[in-house]
Amino acid sequence: MHKILYRPIVVISLVLGMLVMVELLALGSITWRNLNRIDNIKQDIIQGHELEQLVFDLLNAPAGESGEQIKPTLESAELHKKISHFFANRQSGENDTGVLLDEIKPFLLNIEQGKRQDIAQVLLVSQKILNLQRSNEEKLLTQVYQDSRLELNFAVFIPVAVLLPAFLFGIVFFRRQILSPLNALEQLLKRLTDGEMQPIAENRKDPLMQPLFSSYNRLIRRLAELEEEHVTYTQTLEREIRHATHALLEQSHTLARSERLAAVGELAASAAHELRNPLAGIQAALENMCGECKDPEIAQRLPLVSTEIKRLTTRLNDLLAYSKQQPETAKVVDISKLVAELLTLLKYQVNENIKLIYSIPPNLQTLLPETEFRQALLNLLLNSAQELGKQGGTISLYINKQVDSLKVEVSDTGHGFPQALLEQGARPFASYREQGTGLGLSMVLRFARSLGGQLSLKNDSQGHACATLTLPAGT
Repeated sequence: MHKILYRPIVVISLVLGMLVMVELLALGSITWRNLNRIDNIKQDIIQGHELEQLVFDLLNAPAGESGEQIKPTLESAELHKKISHFFANRQSGENDTGVLLDEIKPFLLNIEQGKRQDIAQVLLVSQKILNLQRSNEEKLLTQVYQDSRLELNFAVFIPVAVLLPAFLFGIVFFRRQILSPLNALEQLLKRLTDGEMQPIAENRKDPLMQPLFSSYNRLIRRLAELEEEHVTYTQTLEREIRHATHALLEQSHTLARSERLAAVGELAASAAHELRNPLAGIQAALENMCGECKDPEIAQRLPLVSTEIKRLTTRLNDLLAYSKQQPETAKVVDISKLVAELLTLLKYQVNENIKLIYSIPPNLQTLLPETEFRQALLNLLLNSAQELGKQGGTISLYINKQVDSLKVEVSDTGHGFPQALLEQGARPFASYREQGTGLGLSMVLRFARSLGGQLSLKNDSQGHACATLTLPAGT
């Protein structure tokens, strides 16, 4: 900032200093010429006085008779000495005065020797010399006067004529080169306080203010970087807060579901305990009916019913075991046999206009909790059958064992899953069908997660529902 302010001051000071030096040199030159002229006037005055005194002394000197020599006296010796000294200090022939002095010299010497007849001639030449000196003095005085006026102009008028434009130029320069950029910078700083970070354009930079504007642009760039970092940090913080809030909500929902499932589990355990005794009686009655039945078709169906009652009893026992937090033990399951039995039972529970097709590799076996897997697969098939309803359609089941997983895919030709179910996922007691409980898909999801697998729900390109259950192989 100091350089910005000092630079114009230094430039103006140098210019004014040069002008002052030129003026002083001019004044010195004029003064030196005037001193020489005054010295010449002084010499002429002294010379004139000496000449007048010399003529006066000669006129007052004693005169002899015509043609006679005056005897030397002390006064005549002194007068001769003055005449010799007067002409010894003059260089004849330099100007008109020197010519006249050369002309008057012999007359003075004659008068000194007593020849009075040359007095008139001496007076005439002396008058010419004095008049010439007076004329020269007047010329010199005129020149001195003119130079004095010139000195006055240099001393007064020229400084005014120079300093006033310089002062006006300084004001204009200061306003345009300093005040105007500073005012523009002030406006930019006011905008900066309002959050508007506008750099100074390169073509607007003045060489004098360029360091200041460059510093301002660096400040703007740094503030923009800090603002960007602040926005990024704020967005990151908001993202983390959203994630934390979502996690808290998920935990809250999970806790609520756990509480509801705990209540349902307690109710299911109580119901299972109450239902096992009637089922035992039904099982005994079915066994007696199997021994007494003579109809081949009914005799073929009764063992299936008995098997399902046994499975129901097993499921009730599993519910009791689940309430005691005792998971089912995994064992090697023949997937082909399990699916065949399940589809044979399922065809009596769905409408006749629903077609069941499946594709399973032969002799497919894997390590699974059989009852839980059977129930999960049944829930997926029943969910598709309920979606098709009376309108009918096709349910497709594809099971394939990959390198490290068992993939079960159940699809149908219905209207597909609701968008809310796809966005929120399967939740207990959240059903999108009338008379639905919302437990079927949630139990499948719980089963998959308990084994480290996953349940994926989607609609295909034609809008049909497709549920994919992926379980770790060898589990």
